[in-house]
Amino acid sequence: MSGDGPSSAAAMQGGGFYNRNSALQAANLGSALPLLIEAARDIPADEAMIGIADYGASQGRNSMVPVASAIDALRPRIGPDRPIVVSHIDLPSNDFTSLFTVLDADPASYLAGRANVYPVAIGRSHFGQVLPGGSVDLGWSSNALHWMSRNPCPVPDHGWGVFSADAAVRDAIDAQLDADWTNFLQARAREMRAGGRLICQFMGRGPESHGFEWMANAFWQSWVDAADAGLMTHAELGRIAAPSAGRSVAQIEAPFRDGRSGRLRLVDLAVVQAPDPYWAAFEQSGDAAQLGRVWADMMRAANGPSFAAALDAGRDRDAVLDAVTRRLAARIAADPQQNRSFNVIMMIEAVD
Repeated sequence: MSGDGPSSAAAMQGGGFYNRNSALQAANLGSALPLLIEAARDIPADEAMIGIADYGASQGRNSMVPVASAIDALRPRIGPDRPIVVSHIDLPSNDFTSLFTVLDADPASYLAGRANVYPVAIGRSHFGQVLPGGSVDLGWSSNALHWMSRNPCPVPDHGWGVFSADAAVRDAIDAQLDADWTNFLQARAREMRAGGRLICQFMGRGPESHGFEWMANAFWQSWVDAADAGLMTHAELGRIAAPSAGRSVAQIEAPFRDGRSGRLRLVDLAVVQAPDPYWAAFEQSGDAAQLGRVWADMMRAANGPSFAAALDAGRDRDAVLDAVTRRLAARIAADPQQNRSFNVIMMIEAVD
């Protein structure tokens, strides 16, 4: 990876590690489930086959409850025999093996006890069209749309450009967020049937602060500590940047206001404080070491691949990730805090 150019997004850590360490993401998506169930009850659903699209599926565990809920809301309307095709979309590097293992063997699989449901996987970026035009009745995306298609510029002073002290870096991040959001919406406008609904949940930006500062700073400082300890060079550290950031309400609404969303209409939008299931468990147990471990493993699962992609070829990335994870766990245990971040919850409709 060059320090001069943008870097692409990386998939979550594979081998089922993300599935095992994504309780925070599972808690986040719960706030959008009522909208998904409402949408499943309201869409026209008059085609011979129903298409459900799961944009940003990752390793699948956090798709099981939402897709099952949508199917169960649809079945009373469409009957038991109508086929439902569920398309799981993520990057080509995604661990689709873990997704299909969950579908096949996990008791929570939406296939369990549900007939005429056909899952497929698509290894492509959802910032372009990935499904045939007019084939999606119901779309779902959770914990995915704060990830950008790429980093637009180097970020030498932080692991996230949105937290850089350089205003030009922050402006470049906002421009990339806008371009990606427009591309995502225009692709969905082509894919969705008239009357179809798309439910999205992702990290947003608060009215007074971005949110997630505590954990982002703790993770970045753990990488700085590892570089200071000689586990990587400071040149490698300077190339690290996770391509993710929250959007404000104004940034989310902009394409709908100026016509860039095509035939998509914004039905519902809310930005709420995100849950912190790790802190709730800590309040019960008082176990700061456990709080550190679960946060560190989650951050490694979600952000470790993007950070580690900046390391030199030949560098033992697992060893670096192990060291950073230990440092982060210790840092959190020494100063336990409740995470403060924001969730976007929204419903979009395709119109004629």
